[in-house]
Amino acid sequence: MTACESKKSNSTEKNVTESETTISDSKNELTELEKEEKLRTEINDQYLAELSKCSQNVDAVTDFNGKTEFWRICETDNGKRIIQIDSHEETVLYEEVYYEQNGKLIYAEESIKYMPINHYTLQPWTCQFYAENGKLISLMSLGHGKTEDDEWNPEIIFEMHKNRIAELNKIENE
Repeated sequence: MTACESKKSNSTEKNVTESETTISDSKNELTELEKEEKLRTEINDQYLAELSKCSQNVDAVTDFNGKTEFWRICETDNGKRIIQIDSHEETVLYEEVYYEQNGKLIYAEESIKYMPINHYTLQPWTCQFYAENGKLISLMSLGHGKTEDDEWNPEIIFEMHKNRIAELNKIENE
């Protein structure tokens, strides 16, 4: 479920902590920006490794949000879970990904693609969110979308995740 409408945008990378202070990481001194980049790389590598183990078959279909949504849920033995949700409404393809470790969100991705029927993607927007210990550490946005809106709050991803988990529990209980 998206919270804002798309606007024109350029590529955006945001350091959520917005600090260049130096911290000690093992024996190396890393700036906050370097630590953030290292965290993003580690999470991306973990996510892609786990995703490669998952079936890409649709596990559930819902209409909780007034549109048909296709869910793929992959749970691993090591406490990690990937939830992927896709839907198409009018001229827009929506994609959401939530990657959890031990029930905590560590990565999320939201994509909104202007894609009328019988067309290729015309205007994409994707935002990747990186979290650690329940806090948003970093986000990266590419394309035209919500990150250009001054009213947009990236912390909304935690509320979206919470709502999706509630919906997932409804699927399991029905």
